[in-house]
Amino acid sequence: MATLTVTIQEQLTLNGKERGNVNTATFTVTEVDHRIIKITSTEQSILLFAAAVAAGTFKDGALEYLRITNLDGSANVDLRIRDAAQEYFVRIIPGGSFILTEDKLDADATGNDETLSLSQIDSIKAVSSLSTSDIEIFIAG
Repeated sequence: MATLTVTIQEQLTLNGKERGNVNTATFTVTEVDHRIIKITSTEQSILLFAAAVAAGTFKDGALEYLRITNLDGSANVDLRIRDAAQEYFVRIIPGGSFILTEDKLDADATGNDETLSLSQIDSIKAVSSLSTSDIEIFIAG
């Protein structure tokens, strides 16, 4: 068992005033997967979630922290986060990151207020706006 410490820091001085901030969170984890992968302009699966651990698959409910960072200097990376019946999309700009601290989602396209009903994420797919882009995945649970 290990402790993962994540610190997010913004540094900004606006009109002579410091507006930055630092936030730190700790997570107890027993496993980690850290990799850099090349994605293309064809959508591909980058993470799966299931009842049991397998190659490229993280166990349902085990996620404590996930960061996906777009390492490309000019391409956007779009993520498709999907469960059994719904999905949502996230765009990561060059140099940007997407962070999750739970492997659940709820999505609604009706435009009406809805009661939150989280369900297990099944997959995360990625696609680059250019021919190839590198992304970094850091996942711990």
